Amino acid sequence: MKNHHRLEVGDVFLLPVEKIRPTQFSIGLVSVDCKKRQVEEAFSNNRMDDFLRQEGRLVPIVIGPGGEFYITDHHHLSTAVWRAAIPHENKQVYGFILNDWSAKDGDLFWRDMIEGNLTWLYDDKGDGPLNPYLLPKSVGDILNDPYRTLSRWLRDCGCYTKDSLKEKTHLVDVHEKYLPESHAKAFFIEFRWANFLRANVKLELKKADFSMTCETMPYSSLYLSKEVEALIKAFDIVVSLIGCKQLQGVLYDKHGCLVKPHSDHPHRREIDLPDLPDLPDAPPAPAA
Repeated sequence: MKNHHRLEVGDVFLLPVEKIRPTQFSIGLVSVDCKKRQVEEAFSNNRMDDFLRQEGRLVPIVIGPGGEFYITDHHHLSTAVWRAAIPHENKQVYGFILNDWSAKDGDLFWRDMIEGNLTWLYDDKGDGPLNPYLLPKSVGDILNDPYRTLSRWLRDCGCYTKDSLKEKTHLVDVHEKYLPESHAKAFFIEFRWANFLRANVKLELKKADFSMTCETMPYSSLYLSKEVEALIKAFDIVVSLIGCKQLQGVLYDKHGCLVKPHSDHPHRREIDLPDLPDLPDAPPAPAA
């Protein structure tokens, strides 16, 4: 990997996931687990490089104080690579330099990150904004928010669009500069959806389910299976709540991964659904 002082804005390079600094507190771990399966499949089929070079998977990076690599998107993909059962030396992603702010001091850096909508400072319960210095130091420490998975399911089904860049599959030439324009519909819309769902949909997860986790094995496969069951049970409520027709024909497997719509799926039914509710305004930026 190049020394960060030799990297310029637009440069594409391989970044070991262990060197990534997150800019958000939480992810949806069921969604991560599905991506992990894709990563492992790509690796086993010798397609890992092509898998990661797709335009929709390139990771935007801001170089921060001390030459740290802060990613501003693709936390789920990066965590999936970190958790994947592949050799350590293959646990890397293709990133591109969005900004080099390594010369800024910490407070100025975080002020510009907040003002540029490059960090989300709310935790796995939707509480915040929190001090950016409390952010996880690695992707392995990001918290699990089940409602982020539920929000991701809505996006997978086409109920909302985050950024059309994520849908692009052509392979990027890593030897050329890459600085795409964002096509985001709204900043942090997936988190805003998660908070809306959190306020209106109760997941059937018990304290005993969380007792299956521990520091050495956080969010085990046994816990994740319980979470998937709770998320699928919540789908009836979500369909009735937001009225997104695409939800009426979707099907998820036992791992919580999206499969093709199935004609006899129990959510495929004709009902009179209310209009989509307004989402709350974006949260205010905290002081640096």
